Amino acid sequence: MAKSKRMKTQTTEEVADSGTRKPVLEIPTEIWLEIMSQSHFLVLSSEKDGIPRSLLLLSRSKIASSPKTVPPAYRVRPETLRALSQTCRSFRSIFLPLLWEHVEGCFESKDGTAWHARVANVLLERCKGLMQRENQSLARHVRVVSVSLSWHRVAEVIPLFAQCLEALPNLDTLHILYLKSKWEKTVTAAFEDVELPNVRTVILPSYAHAILAACPHVRDVSCNEETGAKLFNTLVEYCPDVERIQGFELTAARLKKLSKNLRKMREIAVLTGAMDISSLSVLKGLSVIELMARRSEDADESDIDEDDFSAMMAHKRKILQAKLRYVKAARTVLKTSKGEAPKRIKMTYWEDITGMLGMVTIIYGKYWVKTEEFTV
Repeated sequence: MAKSKRMKTQTTEEVADSGTRKPVLEIPTEIWLEIMSQSHFLVLSSEKDGIPRSLLLLSRSKIASSPKTVPPAYRVRPETLRALSQTCRSFRSIFLPLLWEHVEGCFESKDGTAWHARVANVLLERCKGLMQRENQSLARHVRVVSVSLSWHRVAEVIPLFAQCLEALPNLDTLHILYLKSKWEKTVTAAFEDVELPNVRTVILPSYAHAILAACPHVRDVSCNEETGAKLFNTLVEYCPDVERIQGFELTAARLKKLSKNLRKMREIAVLTGAMDISSLSVLKGLSVIELMARRSEDADESDIDEDDFSAMMAHKRKILQAKLRYVKAARTVLKTSKGEAPKRIKMTYWEDITGMLGMVTIIYGKYWVKTEEFTV
């Protein structure tokens, strides 16, 4: 009888046991982790890919007109990790923890499901799964949570979300992309008795101020909606350990409150042109000022041709002069500061992350394309 030409499908372990491809499983875990860390995946709330606290600075428009989900490109990393974790037992032990380090409930649907239903259903599924006793090992891996809180099943989703967060012992970063003002009271009630002592970074809209109040030891706070009025009040009342803020409208009155209540604050990020940089001098402990500008506002002395008198070159000269004024003002502030940490001025340039919603171009947020540092 002729031998069958059909080949038996083998798992990676079986192939390794045969001795034909064993080296792939002998690669140390540290190497796989390094490969993932050096990849070009887009990662929410990460500084690695040049998107510090990505999508946190949506337009200063009303939250209702801001994007509620993130572009499909952000799916690539979790989908890759999920596929690798399902390859074999060895890979599962390496890549499953990486997959669960970051829990997301803010992706666009692939099948046309309305965004508000998709993000709510995904968040419910994640929360219920992580709160099961048999999944406590997964819950320990979670360090970052990025979600949109829609109105779909809101009375069920938000209380369960609050309970789930308390069940994540190593949660470090919490990123709320969207929350409508209508559900502010629901969030406040759900988080009234919640405490998240290990959270160090939060990115959220002003209507989620009750979530910020549940993070007493937070160090880095960013507002991603309008002026951040309610969020600011919670910040100065409940978060004495804050060291860095970004995304707030900083009036003279607010700066005075920061100076009085947040004695540990060392770093502040502001949009160029949004305020008088010299007004930051009331913050006596500052060590780092980050100036954020559009990429179109970037100019260097090497770009200037003294023999070129064209309109374009005149525009570059104007941009350079403005840049030097911002840096000079920041330098003056830091020179008079009593901050003990090394003093730095960072100039960060961004471009918009855009996508299409039907025939309309949507600005999802900003990505950082270049950062310069200046001496004080």
